[in-house]
Amino acid sequence: MKYQSTVKPLYTKSLDNLVFLDIETTGLDPVKGAKIVEIAMLKVCNGIEEKYESLVNPGQTIPVECSKIHFIYDDMVRSSPSFSNIAKDVVSFMGNNIVVCHNASFDLFFVCRELYQAGVFIKDIYYIDTLKLARLYFSFDSNKLGTIANTIGVEVELSHRAMADVLTMFSVAKYMFANIYRKGIDTIEPTIYKYNLNS
Repeated sequence: MKYQSTVKPLYTKSLDNLVFLDIETTGLDPVKGAKIVEIAMLKVCNGIEEKYESLVNPGQTIPVECSKIHFIYDDMVRSSPSFSNIAKDVVSFMGNNIVVCHNASFDLFFVCRELYQAGVFIKDIYYIDTLKLARLYFSFDSNKLGTIANTIGVEVELSHRAMADVLTMFSVAKYMFANIYRKGIDTIEPTIYKYNLNS
């Protein structure tokens, strides 16, 4: 099954047609076997917000050092679906919208790899990276999502759980988009992510 985004490659200050996405994993490198243990998304269409989240059974033991970061343990995912079982739901929820992530190359590589392994090949994804926006247009002491949120007065709860990070990113993105617009920039051109089948 192939999937290709057809969204127009220009973004104005509206928050519509965006999907905010975050994942938690068993490690940093999917090529070395790391897997997704949680995925969360928030979609905004015509001003209406819709959420999707699921724990994921990675089919492997979650390393203790990872559980200490995201507080997801083996017993929590034992009865959860594998990623292949939710792959079609993930793609359906994303639709043809622009995806917003913080450090997008990390999240999108994991998601596209797991989708591909589930038989779903996403050819192109238009995305906006709030980490890139932070580096381009702002001067935060640190560009970590939690630090940015604290700097602009966004309360962070249960950081490093996927939906909590999505909601934090949503608030951070609203702040960024508004301030970028005030700088006289009325469009942001999304980057096109192309998954490398040989990765």
